[in-house]
Amino acid sequence: MRHIVHRHAPGAAWVTRANQILAQLDAAPDAATRNAIIDANSAVWGEIKQWLLSLSHQKCWFSEAKDGFNHWDVEHYRPKKSARDADGTAHEGYWWLAFDWHNLRICGNAGNRKKGTYFPLRAGCPRCAAHGDLRHEDPLLLDPVDPDDPALISFNLEGRAIPAPHVTEDWEKSRVEYSVARYNLDFPPLMDKRKVVWANCWEQIQRYLTELCRYHTDCTNGIARESSKQALRALREMICDDKELSAVARACVLSSGDDRVIRILQTT
Repeated sequence: MRHIVHRHAPGAAWVTRANQILAQLDAAPDAATRNAIIDANSAVWGEIKQWLLSLSHQKCWFSEAKDGFNHWDVEHYRPKKSARDADGTAHEGYWWLAFDWHNLRICGNAGNRKKGTYFPLRAGCPRCAAHGDLRHEDPLLLDPVDPDDPALISFNLEGRAIPAPHVTEDWEKSRVEYSVARYNLDFPPLMDKRKVVWANCWEQIQRYLTELCRYHTDCTNGIARESSKQALRALREMICDDKELSAVARACVLSSGDDRVIRILQTT
């Protein structure tokens, strides 16, 4: 998971249409009518799917995977018609956010189907009523749009999504663990792809360190110097945010524990 900068609105025409639908929802007399309006306008989200994908370099916002044979879903971070606690207890959904682009994400099918309408909050945390101040809520699910959330999750050489090493607080750990389960982030094919990225990244790390050592031993060894630079360029490319599973490569770089390797995270 990488932070998605979700700052600029889609086209003005789409926003105008979304606001018109919101006005209908506000005027609806009951939940059944609101749900019917939402269902009747479900195609509207698909109209900005490509815009949403462009914000993540054509990757799922949660898994960071690319897939040319995947019908990407436009996911509502806060569910639109019904919101369920972790135990399945249902609450009224966030219908007033159904056509709010701030609430829309891109998610692969495997993750979106598993997440469904679940949206638990921290115990004792109030759930917002219509048009309420969302800052009062403390969601259990991680959000790629929140600049602090992606840093809570990391990966290991087995391809598993895990809490980042600095995460020691119980609530933050539970957010990562629940999000991994609910977003289906340890989906086996996805884990297999992470293993490949980790192995390739680790190979480049070892190549860089080996060739750097050869060059430092013999400063006339230009081949070793160039080989170390090539490995470093490969690592920088793997951790760029437009690369598939770049967060896995970043986790691998951090796992090296070598400052000479880790410094590339500060310059990429």
